[in-house]
Amino acid sequence: MAENPYIAFKKVSISFDGEVVLRDFSFEAPAGKHTVLKGESGSGKSTILKLLLGFLKPDQGSVMFKKRDVHPQRIRQRTAWLPQDLNLGDGLVHEVMQQPFSFKINSSLDKVDFSGTLEALGVPKANLNKPFRDLSTGQRQRVGLAICHLLDKPLLLLDEPTSALDQVTKQKVADVLLEGKRTIISTSHDPFWVELADKVIQLD
Repeated sequence: MAENPYIAFKKVSISFDGEVVLRDFSFEAPAGKHTVLKGESGSGKSTILKLLLGFLKPDQGSVMFKKRDVHPQRIRQRTAWLPQDLNLGDGLVHEVMQQPFSFKINSSLDKVDFSGTLEALGVPKANLNKPFRDLSTGQRQRVGLAICHLLDKPLLLLDEPTSALDQVTKQKVADVLLEGKRTIISTSHDPFWVELADKVIQLD
């Protein structure tokens, strides 16, 4: 267990329609490290991220952030989140990428910043002027990853970040996202991504 956990779940249980998803589940994620929640579909990986963000509440147990009970507003201000079902609307890529930064004080990001990061993730610069909905699943995923990276938050929550990517692109994503000392909690059953973790939590 981490000596100074950034995130901690303590005996968390949650059920949906009478079906137990997590029972007495505990784990700790250390600050500045990459923790992967590993498991097959239905094992509760996405539920853990939603509990952490306050979108769900546990039936029992505690969800802790820096040794305090999670306060949704407090943690969301410090978090960039990539859901599996990313939906950024019907605008052009450069338009939908700008939206999260309209809430970020002193942000000076422009198309050049976006294009550089997208190209590092294997998305052509020309895609900035395409409708977001016309991108492939893998390209939409990488747009979301670019936003998460550029928001420069101390905590990244990534739900299956490599699920729609080929091997070459996975490496590009790793090169961009795993630099620095951000705390990253991701879900995955991708062996490539799991191998890059500092800590792996196996869910049955």
